[in-house]
Amino acid sequence: MYGLYIDTHYKELVLALYKDGNILDKRVLNSNKHSENTLNLLNLLLNSNNLKVDDLSLIIVINGPGSFTGVRIGIVIAKILSYALNIQLKCLSYLEAMALNYNLDGVFGITDKNGIFVGEFKDSLLINDYYYLTKDNENLNKNIILDESVDLSKVYDYALKKESVSPYELKPLYVKKIEVEE
Repeated sequence: MYGLYIDTHYKELVLALYKDGNILDKRVLNSNKHSENTLNLLNLLLNSNNLKVDDLSLIIVINGPGSFTGVRIGIVIAKILSYALNIQLKCLSYLEAMALNYNLDGVFGITDKNGIFVGEFKDSLLINDYYYLTKDNENLNKNIILDESVDLSKVYDYALKKESVSPYELKPLYVKKIEVEE
């Protein structure tokens, strides 16, 4: 069984291939042009491992938090592959993926130039909802674990336990709400 991990939530574009739960290959590209690079990197990843998209049976996608364009690229590719190939689609936020390093217990954040996007986990559950703290917020740095990398093996194991998501129901998690949502 081959699985594909897609993360376009921030400056790094990360794609990984799994074979039977083990990381087969991983590609990372530092770029602000995910819309131009993601499909090319995916093609390179598959070709270098003598695979076609038809060989995939699982998609794991990070749905944010991130910028509109970055998050949307990963979401759209995951939706299309899942729908067209009729394969499982699993989704988690980058904060959730980071929290796996701590057994989903703690407060985790991703910084940007204006503040921190935060998620609080307790007993493996998200407390309330994700929220954003601006730089002038007094709680800005109180015990928040920031910008950690994720363990792709833990992500795979965790994703397998999650319910699959319909490509129609997969929702992005943006740092800033777009005007249409407000």
